[in-house]
Amino acid sequence: MKTAVLAAHPDDETIGASLVLTRSDSTIIYLTDGAPRETRLWPPDMQCSREEYAEKRRVEAQLAAACAGVSSERMFWLGAVDQEGMFAVAKSTAMLARILEQCRPGVLVTHSYEGGHPDHDACALLARLAIDLISADKKPALVEMTSYHAREGSCVTGEFLNSHPSSELIVDLNEAQHEIKQSMMAAHTSQKLVLQYFGTERERYRKAPQYDFTRPPHDGKLWYECMNWQMTGEHWRELADEAMAKSKVLACH
Repeated sequence: MKTAVLAAHPDDETIGASLVLTRSDSTIIYLTDGAPRETRLWPPDMQCSREEYAEKRRVEAQLAAACAGVSSERMFWLGAVDQEGMFAVAKSTAMLARILEQCRPGVLVTHSYEGGHPDHDACALLARLAIDLISADKKPALVEMTSYHAREGSCVTGEFLNSHPSSELIVDLNEAQHEIKQSMMAAHTSQKLVLQYFGTERERYRKAPQYDFTRPPHDGKLWYECMNWQMTGEHWRELADEAMAKSKVLACH
């Protein structure tokens, strides 16, 4: 079965869905270029322009994808700036729908809505809106991979928010699969300080639930609010409401 992975940033596909990429005719779609405008969010040794940083992340993504057997011809970039994915959801919805109609995946894998990163949550919304624009005979099933979220003020990786093991596919990677995932991780050299917090032994997948994107994913501070990034949960939900309204207009045409 053909599979597409919608990742917020270069490396998210490696963290959450390396197994999927190695076992199917896969396409990777990135919402952002992985390079925030704020240099304080860059690796400490990154001394270059934002455009050069974005190009470095693109090259790293291509090297990682090659480890999984995915060619650069099967990689698509929606063009948003890292940390600003939510501002691009409305204009990216039709673009993503066209890519999915072109590639015809049976499954679309993306992030869950859990308040870890605003771009991750943007992908959860974007995937749902784009699928709603696709005719019934071409709609892919929507499946989630793990990312990270807040729990009691700490960051939890490799697990779903509101996790129910009975509803998940939990895969322990065999030796060969583990080696591929590690090679993909190593290809993202600029992100080594971040990737050390993510395991490589197993991956989890589940059918995407029907979210209410106008409500917070959980009580208390979202992880990106704990990190004092510019986006807040309240602003994110305002943008989500606007994007959903625009998507309804697109669907009517």
